[in-house]
Amino acid sequence: MLRMAGFVATVLILTGPAAAATAPPPNDNRASASPANPPASVQGTTVGATDEANDPRPSCGRVHSTVWYRINDAPGRRIVLRLHADGVLDGVLAVYEVQRSHLNQVTCDATDQNGRAELSFDSSTGANYLILFGRLPDSVDSTFELRSTAPPRSKPPGTRLPVKGVEGTLDPLDHPDKAWSTVMRAGTTYKINLFGRLNRCVDYSVYAPGIRDFASTAPILRRECGGYATYTPGAHLGGRYSIFVQARGTRSATIHYWLQAAVATTDDLGPGRPIANQQTLSGRLDARRIHVVDVYHFDVPRQSDVTLHLRTGSQFELRLLADNGRYLDSSSSYIRHGLSPGQYFVVVRAEPGSRGGYRVSLLIREITQTTALVGGSRSVTLRPGGTASVEIRVTPAAAGRVQLRINRFLLLGGWVFSRLVNVYTGSDGVARFSWTPPAPGRWRLRAFFQGARTASPSSSGYVFANVSS
Repeated sequence: MLRMAGFVATVLILTGPAAAATAPPPNDNRASASPANPPASVQGTTVGATDEANDPRPSCGRVHSTVWYRINDAPGRRIVLRLHADGVLDGVLAVYEVQRSHLNQVTCDATDQNGRAELSFDSSTGANYLILFGRLPDSVDSTFELRSTAPPRSKPPGTRLPVKGVEGTLDPLDHPDKAWSTVMRAGTTYKINLFGRLNRCVDYSVYAPGIRDFASTAPILRRECGGYATYTPGAHLGGRYSIFVQARGTRSATIHYWLQAAVATTDDLGPGRPIANQQTLSGRLDARRIHVVDVYHFDVPRQSDVTLHLRTGSQFELRLLADNGRYLDSSSSYIRHGLSPGQYFVVVRAEPGSRGGYRVSLLIREITQTTALVGGSRSVTLRPGGTASVEIRVTPAAAGRVQLRINRFLLLGGWVFSRLVNVYTGSDGVARFSWTPPAPGRWRLRAFFQGARTASPSSSGYVFANVSS
């Protein structure tokens, strides 16, 4: 009897731990997810965990041995998750928002070379979230630690924004946002610019005076990844406005930014500085501070060919607008556009992070028409050695060079190049040329007025000469 009892004890000792090692963790299934409402620090394991047939597949990688955590009735602010895997466990951490029977992935992150995964997401007030962690297919099961936090969100109206701007720092996980405030008067236009150093993405939103929180209030203006904006408070809407700055990213890092707000001037909004025909003006822009835009204006007296040149070593944009703000054209260096009589605006704008000097030039040339006649008509018949009088007329009258391109017709080759001739129109816009085709056959000629400082280039149609005996 004693031997039998010893045998049973031996069996229990040998089989008990092995059976325990294969038992799945209590949060093996989605339905039994463990609570992880922030702040929380939990110890977990994938040892013994199984896969459910309806396990979602995270976009960061396929996983096995999945375990689940839940955040119910979320606090309505940014939630940060940090996971540290023990041993050589590699895996994926993923967050899903629960919408009835569906799971919508919010974000995910794979463990790095140190076994760490970090992510953050902006939760909706009262929403429910599920957190999945599983090992990669070629990894091994082990234990891990999961921590969830919800850094306090900045409250309106925020710290007063210095007149000369401010340089601040954020951390996407530990210090994700900051509120600033500035007074804006009704009917006055203000310019705002935010620049994230090292091309880091920092969003900002502008909120009206008197709000209680940023989560439940819609902003009146929002710029993703920062940048330049203008805003004009309406009637009776002056007061202290909040500028809510928020860092993007899923890993801890120090992000530097510059924020500035100021009253906009006519150089920022229009009409700006006048620029005359054949004039070049210079300026400087700095999109890392507040001087991002310069505006110029000019008048077109008659239907004209207008050319704008922008010369700069920086990343600036040149834009042409009508007097009603309608977009007409843009370029980084050169615009040529036919314009009707009226007033027009030129905008020089620095791309985010760009700064430096520039020169902008304006050339307005009246649109011309060029006609060509040979022997007083569009075609003439000549005998070999005969000469035809060619008349070139530019309207409105303009003096300048005209290039005549002469072609010859080959029976088996069609029209081919023969020669170029340069003639010059006088102040009356007329040039005359005596043309003697060198051989029998069919010939044609076309005139190209090369333009002048006040007259645009134009070309004529073809005129023909048939030389036969």
